[in-house]
Amino acid sequence: MNPLLFQCPKTLRELDTGIEVNLSKLQIVQPVTVRLLCPFCGNPHKWKLTDGWIGEPSVAKSDAN
Repeated sequence: MNPLLFQCPKTLRELDTGIEVNLSKLQIVQPVTVRLLCPFCGNPHKWKLTDGWIGEPSVAKSDAN
């Protein structure tokens, strides 16, 4: 699984949504809008899935040691 990422339009920082996605499943999802309160600027933002990108797979804590 990979993290779904967006960019804060105010700070331009990369925002990890906390949503883990499977790339093959994401390609068949109907258009959807993601709404989040941005931890960087404190404002609510909304993005279409196509506005985001997929990050590197998360490393499980047990795998990191």
